[in-house]
Amino acid sequence: MSSRVINAELRQAVQRKGINQVKLARGTFRAKTTLNGYFRGEPAPVDAIKDIANYMNDTLFSQEMSHRIFKLLPPMQSDVYQDSPHTLDMIELYESEERRIRKNKAMMALAKNEMSMTDDDREAVVDYALNYLDEVLVETRCIESILTRVNLSIMDAVAQRTPYWKAQNYLRGE
Repeated sequence: MSSRVINAELRQAVQRKGINQVKLARGTFRAKTTLNGYFRGEPAPVDAIKDIANYMNDTLFSQEMSHRIFKLLPPMQSDVYQDSPHTLDMIELYESEERRIRKNKAMMALAKNEMSMTDDDREAVVDYALNYLDEVLVETRCIESILTRVNLSIMDAVAQRTPYWKAQNYLRGE
């Protein structure tokens, strides 16, 4: 896996967390000069990014890096909408309704044998899935916003909830 330039995201994350480069260097067992290079725009290897994300325990930084490196769900950041649980809940209701409108057509298409699906059926399924993804993006940000109010990162919340998910057989045991 290649290296990435992370200086802008790194600066924002240390500001959010209120830590300095020296503390971050110690916490990640990296030389201060190496870390300083990342702040100046030198590419950081993925293992260093992972160490930084783990040490900082900053949901937004971790999500940004997951998106940039693995193309996973990006963090929801808007210049238009307020970043509050209330606003996010309103957007979620809108997205939920958008998905509901598309659901019946997609479910009927998914009920067909694969060989019987038309291009319109496939388009309906993709449209439904993409609208579902819109909802997941908003829901994820809403959860992050709520957890931030109680000073809990999404990573810590996932760690707390994983035993429950395993007990429910949502996840395989490790």
